[in-house]
Amino acid sequence: MFRRRKGRPELRPFLSGLALALALLVRPAPADEIPYQWTGVDRVVAVADLHGDYDRFVFILAHPQIGLVDASLHWIGGRTHLVQLGDVLDRGPRAKDILDLIRRLQGEAAEAGGAVHMLLGNHEEMNITGIVLDYPDYVPVEQFVAFLPADFRRKREAEFLRTLPAEERRKAEIEGLDIYADEDLAGFWHKALTARDPEARRAYILGFNKACGDWLVRQNSVIKIDDIVYVHGGISEAVSKWPLREINQVIRTELQFFQGRMRNPQDYGKPFHPRLVYDPDSPLWFRGLATKSEAAAQAEIDRTLANLGARAMVIGHNYFRFNHGSSAVVEKSRVTRFQDKVWIMDTGISGSYGGIPSALVYERGEFKVWGETEEVAARSGIRPPPPRPLSPREMETFLRTAAVTGRGPGVGGRTDAWRLTLESEGFSRPALFKYIDRRRPDSLADSWRYDLAAYALSTYLDIEAVPPIVERTVEGVAGAVQAFVSGARSLAERREAGIEPRDRQAFERALADLTVFQALVNDDCRRDKDTLVREGDERIYRVDFSEAFAPDKGEGSGCQVRSCSRALYSRLQAWDGKAVAAYLSPYLGREEIEALNARRTLLIRKIRSLIRTLGEARVLF
Repeated sequence: MFRRRKGRPELRPFLSGLALALALLVRPAPADEIPYQWTGVDRVVAVADLHGDYDRFVFILAHPQIGLVDASLHWIGGRTHLVQLGDVLDRGPRAKDILDLIRRLQGEAAEAGGAVHMLLGNHEEMNITGIVLDYPDYVPVEQFVAFLPADFRRKREAEFLRTLPAEERRKAEIEGLDIYADEDLAGFWHKALTARDPEARRAYILGFNKACGDWLVRQNSVIKIDDIVYVHGGISEAVSKWPLREINQVIRTELQFFQGRMRNPQDYGKPFHPRLVYDPDSPLWFRGLATKSEAAAQAEIDRTLANLGARAMVIGHNYFRFNHGSSAVVEKSRVTRFQDKVWIMDTGISGSYGGIPSALVYERGEFKVWGETEEVAARSGIRPPPPRPLSPREMETFLRTAAVTGRGPGVGGRTDAWRLTLESEGFSRPALFKYIDRRRPDSLADSWRYDLAAYALSTYLDIEAVPPIVERTVEGVAGAVQAFVSGARSLAERREAGIEPRDRQAFERALADLTVFQALVNDDCRRDKDTLVREGDERIYRVDFSEAFAPDKGEGSGCQVRSCSRALYSRLQAWDGKAVAAYLSPYLGREEIEALNARRTLLIRKIRSLIRTLGEARVLF
């Protein structure tokens, strides 16, 4: 049924009139609850096709002329509306990072009186329905792996581990695997992707829809802010006669049908012919606004906008190449058509296209095009955007190799860590240097080696609550450098100030897993000042294990274990005591390792007892 032409799938035109029948097959999201039109907005920033380029998205948002996020990537745009015009996915490697950032900024902007709109593009549609995997040059291996379910990913990576020499395998089992840092691992997954492995394909589609697809389906395909329409591909004259509410709801309902058929194929056996999904005149695919002659189609465009009650339309989807040198900028004449009534903002932002970062600002009734390369910004004195978040393995490399460009006193206290500034490739990050090394049997045991042991064990158990830390010598002093958690308050401070988490369930679950981990390493759960909560996303970190791992085989940590994630419980059950002992031996003594193994056994018994008493649903999540 599908045929490839000009880089996208086409579908033969379908008869209309099937929306009501479709609505009977799936339960649509309540359309009245999803706004699609706003008035009285003073400033709108539209950004088009990003295709996995997280760094350039951040560059746009943080640029002083756009000014939507600060150095910590938190919203400072006030009442501005940010419109992402679709096609976040595919081509580049960091689509998931972009979507995660957009989802967080949606909440922060709403609190400030602004808004972030994530519009659907054809690449979002193709990932939701799964046909994107039929096109070998669309999904990069990093995106593929990012959306695989954790259990499936671990199962397949166990096959990869068996191909490694014993020493490398043991280290990888403890430290974990990182597709960004391991070319062999990337090659392993690339083979699965290009071989069209049916099990891996299904895992990706289901994993993507669980992680992002359900959220994406509740986003709009077309919105109207005052008298401007924003859409990915464009609105044809025929579709412009539809109410915007109906356009959004038909696409939403049709995508929900595809999701349902993938998840429960036995319930969706009858043939289904969508009205808009995959249709070349769909707002997600339409290219006529970029390809039609301006002289011949001006009247058609005027009728289209009149039907929409709009003065202009802003779209993406139609990339045009620039003939530029090292001082590339985006000029208005390159992005506007039909007497400034259509603005085409796909300037090939992603590095995979080699285009120019850009945005269209609509403020006080006037359009302003912004677009320039990072090189132009640097020559103008604009500081580079905040660096993208590093993966744990990348952060470890940074902590080991970055130059120390500053040193000052740390947060004080018993360990008296130094506060360092580390710099690499033009980016600087803060870090803590821990150098106290009193190991047991010292009665006042306090050592950075216990912090290293805790981080190694956290990677083995897939717990991300311990900031990366590496062994390093600074100014001739041996110790360990740990990533600094910026923009955070201690759990003790939050409780004293009466700060409630925005998502209590997620917050409590993260604390529950941290409590299990603290009980395992015999860390004092009663000391809340070393548990930090990062503002904005409310990620929880435990930053000091310098007194942990005491050789106590009982429950002396004061940790009250009441629940645990299924993932962590599974990892505890699959514990390989010999492998753990071999890897932790540089940091822990024999008695400390024996006690660690004993506490792991005690924890398994504790969780099993809770399940018998309270029921699995109340204990495991």
